[in-house]
Amino acid sequence: MERARVVLVTNVGQGFGRAVALSYGQAGYDVVCADTDVDLASKTAAEVEELGGQAIPVQADVSAQLDVRGAFAKVHEIFGALGGVVHVACQQSQTPFARLTDGEFAELLREDVTSTYLVLREAARHLALAPAWVVIVTPPRASERPQMAAVHGAITSMASAFIGGDAPSRPDAIDLADLGAPEPAAAGRPRVNVVIPSRGPSDPRHDARLANTVRYLGSAASRGVSGITITVDLPPPPRLIETLLPEVQAALDDTLRQAELEDDDDAYVGDVDDDSFDDILADEYGDAEPGDGAGEDDDEDDGEDGEESDEELDADERALELEGLDDAGIDDAVRAIAAVETELREGGVPSVVVRRRPASR
Repeated sequence: MERARVVLVTNVGQGFGRAVALSYGQAGYDVVCADTDVDLASKTAAEVEELGGQAIPVQADVSAQLDVRGAFAKVHEIFGALGGVVHVACQQSQTPFARLTDGEFAELLREDVTSTYLVLREAARHLALAPAWVVIVTPPRASERPQMAAVHGAITSMASAFIGGDAPSRPDAIDLADLGAPEPAAAGRPRVNVVIPSRGPSDPRHDARLANTVRYLGSAASRGVSGITITVDLPPPPRLIETLLPEVQAALDDTLRQAELEDDDDAYVGDVDDDSFDDILADEYGDAEPGDGAGEDDDEDDGEDGEESDEELDADERALELEGLDDAGIDDAVRAIAAVETELREGGVPSVVVRRRPASR
Protein backbone atom coordinates (compact mmCIF):
# COMPACT_ATOMS: atom_id res chain seq x y z
CA MET A 1 0.00 0.00 0.00
CA GLU A 2 1.35 3.43 -0.91
CA ARG A 3 2.14 5.27 2.31
CA ALA A 4 1.07 8.73 1.10
CA ARG A 5 -2.49 7.57 0.26
CA VAL A 6 -3.40 6.42 3.79
CA VAL A 7 -4.57 9.07 6.26
CA LEU A 8 -5.73 8.79 9.88
CA VAL A 9 -8.30 11.45 10.86
CA THR A 10 -9.50 11.83 14.46
CA ASN A 11 -12.88 13.01 15.74
CA VAL A 12 -14.57 12.39 12.39
CA GLY A 13 -18.08 12.04 13.77
CA GLN A 14 -18.91 15.67 13.11
CA GLY A 15 -17.46 19.13 12.56
CA PHE A 16 -14.04 19.71 11.04
CA GLY A 17 -13.02 16.07 11.39
CA ARG A 18 -15.89 14.94 9.19
CA ALA A 19 -15.20 17.69 6.63
CA VAL A 20 -11.53 16.71 6.37
CA ALA A 21 -12.33 12.98 6.10
CA LEU A 22 -14.83 13.58 3.31
CA SER A 23 -12.37 15.80 1.47
CA TYR A 24 -9.74 13.05 1.50
CA GLY A 25 -12.32 10.50 0.44
CA GLN A 26 -13.34 12.62 -2.52
CA ALA A 27 -9.67 12.77 -3.53
CA GLY A 28 -9.48 8.96 -3.50
CA TYR A 29 -7.50 8.47 -0.29
CA ASP A 30 -7.78 5.60 2.14
CA VAL A 31 -9.12 7.14 5.34
CA VAL A 32 -9.04 5.68 8.84
CA CYS A 33 -12.00 7.31 10.62
CA ALA A 34 -11.39 7.48 14.37
CA ASP A 35 -13.98 8.72 16.82
CA THR A 36 -15.17 8.02 20.34
CA ASP A 37 -18.62 7.22 18.94
CA VAL A 38 -18.19 4.22 16.66
CA ASP A 39 -21.61 4.78 15.06
CA LEU A 40 -20.63 8.27 13.94
CA ALA A 41 -17.27 6.96 12.75
CA SER A 42 -19.04 4.27 10.71
CA LYS A 43 -21.40 6.82 9.19
CA THR A 44 -18.53 9.06 8.10
CA ALA A 45 -16.61 6.06 6.76
CA ALA A 46 -19.63 5.12 4.64
CA GLU A 47 -19.79 8.66 3.26
CA VAL A 48 -16.08 8.52 2.40
CA GLU A 49 -16.61 5.34 0.40
CA GLU A 50 -19.57 6.88 -1.41
CA LEU A 51 -17.21 9.64 -2.56
CA GLY A 52 -14.71 7.15 -3.98
CA GLY A 53 -12.27 6.54 -1.15
CA GLN A 54 -11.71 3.51 1.02
CA ALA A 55 -12.40 3.87 4.73
CA ILE A 56 -12.53 1.94 7.97
CA PRO A 57 -14.14 3.15 11.21
CA VAL A 58 -12.14 2.87 14.43
CA GLN A 59 -13.52 3.52 17.91
CA ALA A 60 -10.88 5.54 19.69
CA ASP A 61 -10.81 8.07 22.49
CA VAL A 62 -7.71 10.01 21.48
CA SER A 63 -7.30 11.32 25.03
CA ALA A 64 -6.67 7.72 26.17
CA GLN A 65 -3.22 6.21 25.59
CA LEU A 66 -4.40 2.66 24.81
CA ASP A 67 -6.97 3.86 22.27
CA VAL A 68 -4.40 5.95 20.41
CA ARG A 69 -1.98 3.04 20.26
CA GLY A 70 -4.78 0.77 19.08
CA ALA A 71 -5.74 3.15 16.27
CA PHE A 72 -2.17 3.29 14.90
CA ALA A 73 -1.86 -0.48 15.22
CA LYS A 74 -5.13 -0.94 13.33
CA VAL A 75 -3.82 1.17 10.46
CA HIS A 76 -0.67 -0.93 10.11
CA GLU A 77 -2.65 -4.14 10.42
CA ILE A 78 -5.00 -3.27 7.56
CA PHE A 79 -2.98 -0.96 5.30
CA GLY A 80 0.58 -1.75 6.31
CA ALA A 81 1.62 1.91 6.18
CA LEU A 82 0.44 5.38 7.14
CA GLY A 83 1.13 8.55 5.22
CA GLY A 84 -0.13 11.18 7.63
CA VAL A 85 -2.36 12.09 10.55
CA VAL A 86 -4.96 14.83 10.96
CA HIS A 87 -5.76 15.35 14.60
CA VAL A 88 -8.81 17.52 15.31
CA ALA A 89 -8.69 18.95 18.84
CA CYS A 90 -12.29 20.07 19.02
CA GLN A 91 -13.04 20.77 22.68
CA GLN A 92 -14.00 24.38 23.48
CA SER A 93 -14.83 26.34 26.61
CA GLN A 94 -16.59 29.69 26.62
CA THR A 95 -17.15 29.79 30.36
CA PRO A 96 -16.01 33.08 31.94
CA PHE A 97 -12.63 32.48 33.50
CA ALA A 98 -13.77 33.51 36.99
CA ARG A 99 -16.49 30.82 36.91
CA LEU A 100 -14.39 28.08 35.28
CA THR A 101 -14.31 24.93 37.41
CA ASP A 102 -11.29 22.71 37.91
CA GLY A 103 -13.13 19.80 36.34
CA GLU A 104 -14.02 21.74 33.18
CA PHE A 105 -10.47 22.99 32.78
CA ALA A 106 -9.07 19.50 33.32
CA GLU A 107 -11.44 18.07 30.69
CA LEU A 108 -10.45 20.83 28.24
CA LEU A 109 -6.77 20.04 28.66
CA ARG A 110 -7.40 16.31 28.37
CA GLU A 111 -9.46 16.53 25.18
CA ASP A 112 -7.18 19.03 23.39
CA VAL A 113 -3.69 19.07 24.88
CA THR A 114 -3.33 15.50 26.18
CA SER A 115 -4.79 14.07 22.97
CA THR A 116 -2.34 16.12 20.89
CA TYR A 117 0.54 14.87 22.99
CA LEU A 118 -0.53 11.23 22.59
CA VAL A 119 -1.05 11.54 18.82
CA LEU A 120 2.34 13.23 18.32
CA ARG A 121 4.10 10.61 20.42
CA GLU A 122 2.63 7.73 18.41
CA ALA A 123 3.40 9.61 15.19
CA ALA A 124 7.04 9.88 16.28
CA ARG A 125 7.12 6.11 16.69
CA HIS A 126 5.31 5.13 13.50
CA LEU A 127 6.04 7.96 11.06
CA ALA A 128 9.80 8.34 11.27
CA LEU A 129 10.44 8.33 7.52
CA ALA A 130 9.60 11.21 5.18
CA PRO A 131 7.28 12.25 3.66
CA ALA A 132 5.19 11.54 6.77
CA TRP A 133 3.31 14.47 8.23
CA VAL A 134 0.90 15.55 10.97
CA VAL A 135 -1.64 18.38 10.87
CA ILE A 136 -3.32 19.52 14.07
CA VAL A 137 -6.62 21.41 13.86
CA THR A 138 -7.17 23.43 17.03
CA PRO A 139 -10.37 24.94 18.39
CA PRO A 140 -11.28 28.29 16.83
CA ARG A 141 -9.83 31.49 18.17
CA ALA A 142 -13.01 33.50 17.76
CA SER A 143 -13.41 34.16 21.49
CA GLU A 144 -10.08 33.93 23.30
CA ARG A 145 -10.84 33.03 26.87
CA PRO A 146 -7.77 32.53 29.08
CA GLN A 147 -8.32 28.78 29.16
CA MET A 148 -8.49 28.66 25.36
CA ALA A 149 -5.34 30.77 25.10
CA ALA A 150 -3.65 28.14 27.24
CA VAL A 151 -4.83 25.41 24.89
CA HIS A 152 -3.63 27.21 21.75
CA GLY A 153 -0.31 28.07 23.35
CA ALA A 154 0.30 24.49 24.50
CA ILE A 155 -0.56 22.95 21.12
CA THR A 156 1.40 25.39 18.96
CA SER A 157 4.46 25.25 21.25
CA MET A 158 4.38 21.46 21.30
CA ALA A 159 4.14 21.29 17.53
CA SER A 160 7.03 23.73 17.04
CA ALA A 161 9.27 21.85 19.43
CA PHE A 162 8.27 18.47 18.01
CA ILE A 163 10.05 18.95 14.69
CA GLY A 164 13.45 19.31 16.37
CA GLY A 165 13.67 15.62 17.18
CA ASP A 166 15.92 14.04 19.79
CA ALA A 167 19.09 13.96 17.67
CA PRO A 168 21.59 16.80 18.25
CA SER A 169 21.78 19.41 15.53
CA ARG A 170 24.75 19.09 13.11
CA PRO A 171 25.22 22.13 10.88
CA ASP A 172 27.59 20.23 8.61
CA ALA A 173 25.30 17.25 8.12
CA ILE A 174 24.09 16.49 4.58
CA ASP A 175 20.33 16.62 4.09
CA LEU A 176 19.59 13.30 2.37
CA ALA A 177 16.23 14.63 1.25
CA ASP A 178 18.04 17.05 -1.03
CA LEU A 179 19.67 14.05 -2.70
CA GLY A 180 16.30 12.36 -3.31
CA ALA A 181 16.85 9.69 -0.65
CA PRO A 182 14.41 8.94 2.20
CA GLU A 183 15.14 10.68 5.46
CA PRO A 184 16.27 8.24 8.18
CA ALA A 185 14.61 8.19 11.58
CA ALA A 186 17.64 9.82 13.16
CA ALA A 187 17.13 12.90 11.03
CA GLY A 188 14.01 13.83 13.00
CA ARG A 189 10.30 13.36 13.14
CA PRO A 190 7.50 13.88 10.62
CA ARG A 191 6.77 17.48 9.84
CA VAL A 192 3.99 19.03 11.93
CA ASN A 193 1.81 22.05 11.22
CA VAL A 194 -1.10 23.65 13.05
CA VAL A 195 -4.33 25.00 11.56
CA ILE A 196 -6.55 27.39 13.54
CA PRO A 197 -10.05 28.01 12.13
CA SER A 198 -11.61 31.45 12.42
CA ARG A 199 -14.90 30.02 13.67
CA GLY A 200 -16.51 26.81 14.81
CA PRO A 201 -17.48 24.01 12.43
CA SER A 202 -20.50 24.34 10.17
CA ASP A 203 -20.87 21.84 7.29
CA PRO A 204 -18.44 20.31 4.76
CA ARG A 205 -19.33 22.83 2.05
CA HIS A 206 -18.75 25.90 4.22
CA ASP A 207 -15.71 24.29 5.88
CA ALA A 208 -14.08 23.29 2.58
CA ARG A 209 -11.41 26.00 2.86
CA LEU A 210 -10.07 24.44 6.04
CA ALA A 211 -10.15 20.94 4.54
CA ASN A 212 -8.25 22.16 1.48
CA THR A 213 -5.61 23.78 3.71
CA VAL A 214 -5.15 20.54 5.60
CA ARG A 215 -4.81 18.59 2.38
CA TYR A 216 -2.19 21.01 1.09
CA LEU A 217 -0.13 20.68 4.28
CA GLY A 218 -0.26 16.92 3.85
CA SER A 219 0.67 16.93 0.17
CA ALA A 220 4.03 16.69 -1.56
CA ALA A 221 3.66 20.33 -2.62
CA SER A 222 4.19 21.43 0.99
CA ARG A 223 7.25 19.30 1.62
CA GLY A 224 9.67 21.31 3.73
CA VAL A 225 6.87 23.31 5.36
CA SER A 226 6.89 22.45 9.05
CA GLY A 227 6.42 24.09 12.41
CA ILE A 228 4.06 26.79 11.15
CA THR A 229 0.64 27.87 12.39
CA ILE A 230 -1.94 28.92 9.84
CA THR A 231 -5.16 30.75 10.67
CA VAL A 232 -7.84 29.90 8.11
CA ASP A 233 -10.48 32.54 7.54
CA LEU A 234 -13.73 30.67 6.92
CA PRO A 235 -16.92 32.09 5.36
CA PRO A 236 -19.88 32.74 7.67
CA PRO A 237 -21.97 29.65 8.37
CA PRO A 238 -25.33 29.41 6.57
CA ARG A 239 -28.51 30.72 8.14
CA LEU A 240 -30.60 28.06 9.80
CA ILE A 241 -33.27 28.23 7.10
CA GLU A 242 -30.65 27.61 4.39
CA THR A 243 -29.85 24.22 5.92
CA LEU A 244 -33.45 23.01 5.61
CA LEU A 245 -35.08 21.23 2.72
CA PRO A 246 -36.62 23.50 0.05
CA GLU A 247 -40.12 22.37 1.06
CA VAL A 248 -39.50 23.35 4.68
CA GLN A 249 -37.95 26.64 3.64
CA ALA A 250 -41.03 27.46 1.59
CA ALA A 251 -43.26 26.71 4.55
CA LEU A 252 -41.25 28.94 6.89
CA ASP A 253 -40.39 31.80 4.58
CA ASP A 254 -43.27 34.28 4.69
CA THR A 255 -42.02 36.19 1.69
CA LEU A 256 -41.77 33.13 -0.51
CA ARG A 257 -45.11 31.83 0.68
CA GLN A 258 -46.88 35.15 -0.01
CA ALA A 259 -45.33 35.31 -3.49
CA GLU A 260 -46.60 31.82 -4.20
CA LEU A 261 -50.10 32.77 -3.09
CA GLU A 262 -50.08 35.84 -5.30
CA ASP A 263 -48.93 33.75 -8.24
CA ASP A 264 -51.73 31.27 -7.59
CA ASP A 265 -54.29 34.07 -7.42
CA ASP A 266 -53.09 35.51 -10.72
CA ALA A 267 -53.26 32.11 -12.35
CA TYR A 268 -56.79 31.58 -11.03
CA VAL A 269 -58.23 35.01 -11.89
CA GLY A 270 -56.16 36.14 -14.82
CA ASP A 271 -57.28 38.72 -17.36
CA VAL A 272 -60.57 37.43 -18.76
CA ASP A 273 -62.21 39.51 -21.46
CA ASP A 274 -65.92 39.46 -22.31
CA ASP A 275 -65.59 36.87 -25.08
CA SER A 276 -63.65 34.50 -22.86
CA PHE A 277 -66.20 34.95 -20.10
CA ASP A 278 -68.98 34.14 -22.55
CA ASP A 279 -67.14 30.96 -23.55
CA ILE A 280 -66.88 29.94 -19.91
CA LEU A 281 -70.63 30.46 -19.41
CA ALA A 282 -71.37 28.51 -22.57
CA ASP A 283 -69.34 25.57 -21.25
CA GLU A 284 -71.12 25.82 -17.93
CA TYR A 285 -74.69 26.17 -19.15
CA GLY A 286 -74.63 24.42 -22.49
CA ASP A 287 -76.35 26.12 -25.45
CA ALA A 288 -77.75 28.98 -23.39
CA GLU A 289 -76.18 32.22 -24.49
CA PRO A 290 -74.33 34.39 -21.99
CA GLY A 291 -76.53 36.96 -20.40
CA ASP A 292 -79.76 34.90 -20.44
CA GLY A 293 -79.49 34.57 -16.65
CA ALA A 294 -80.62 30.97 -16.56
CA GLY A 295 -77.82 29.71 -14.34
CA GLU A 296 -77.74 32.82 -12.17
CA ASP A 297 -81.46 32.71 -11.46
CA ASP A 298 -81.23 29.04 -10.54
CA ASP A 299 -78.53 29.78 -7.95
CA GLU A 300 -79.86 33.03 -6.50
CA ASP A 301 -83.57 32.32 -6.31
CA ASP A 302 -83.16 28.88 -4.71
CA GLY A 303 -85.24 27.05 -7.33
CA GLU A 304 -88.12 29.52 -7.72
CA ASP A 305 -86.86 30.77 -11.07
CA GLY A 306 -85.99 27.21 -11.94
CA GLU A 307 -89.67 26.36 -12.06
CA GLU A 308 -90.37 29.46 -14.10
CA SER A 309 -87.66 28.52 -16.58
CA ASP A 310 -89.11 25.07 -17.06
CA GLU A 311 -92.58 26.44 -17.73
CA GLU A 312 -91.92 29.62 -19.69
CA LEU A 313 -88.60 29.19 -21.44
CA ASP A 314 -88.33 26.79 -24.35
CA ALA A 315 -86.35 26.58 -27.56
CA ASP A 316 -88.60 29.22 -29.23
CA GLU A 317 -88.32 31.85 -26.51
CA ARG A 318 -85.61 34.35 -25.62
CA ALA A 319 -85.20 35.93 -22.19
CA LEU A 320 -84.77 39.65 -21.92
CA GLU A 321 -83.14 40.67 -18.58
CA LEU A 322 -83.78 44.07 -17.14
CA GLU A 323 -81.18 45.25 -14.64
CA GLY A 324 -80.98 48.25 -12.40
CA LEU A 325 -84.73 49.11 -12.51
CA ASP A 326 -87.10 49.65 -9.59
CA ASP A 327 -90.66 48.33 -9.45
CA ALA A 328 -92.16 51.32 -11.32
CA GLY A 329 -89.58 51.02 -14.05
CA ILE A 330 -90.30 47.32 -14.41
CA ASP A 331 -94.02 47.96 -14.77
CA ASP A 332 -93.46 50.60 -17.44
CA ALA A 333 -91.12 48.29 -19.31
CA VAL A 334 -93.60 45.42 -19.16
CA ARG A 335 -96.40 47.56 -20.62
CA ALA A 336 -94.12 48.88 -23.38
CA ILE A 337 -92.95 45.45 -24.35
CA ALA A 338 -96.47 43.99 -24.20
CA ALA A 339 -97.46 46.26 -27.05
CA VAL A 340 -94.47 45.17 -29.08
CA GLU A 341 -95.12 41.53 -28.21
CA THR A 342 -98.54 41.61 -29.91
CA GLU A 343 -97.05 42.95 -33.10
CA LEU A 344 -94.27 40.38 -33.05
CA ARG A 345 -96.69 37.49 -32.61
CA GLU A 346 -98.79 38.60 -35.56
CA GLY A 347 -95.65 38.54 -37.66
CA GLY A 348 -94.84 34.98 -36.53
CA VAL A 349 -91.80 35.96 -34.53
CA PRO A 350 -91.09 33.92 -31.34
CA SER A 351 -92.46 35.54 -28.22
CA VAL A 352 -90.37 37.61 -25.84
CA VAL A 353 -90.57 36.75 -22.18
CA VAL A 354 -89.85 39.54 -19.77
CA ARG A 355 -88.34 38.29 -16.51
CA ARG A 356 -87.38 40.34 -13.50
CA ARG A 357 -83.88 39.92 -12.17
CA PRO A 358 -83.01 40.90 -8.60
CA ALA A 359 -81.23 44.24 -8.41
CA SER A 360 -77.52 44.01 -7.93
CA ARG A 361 -76.22 44.72 -4.44
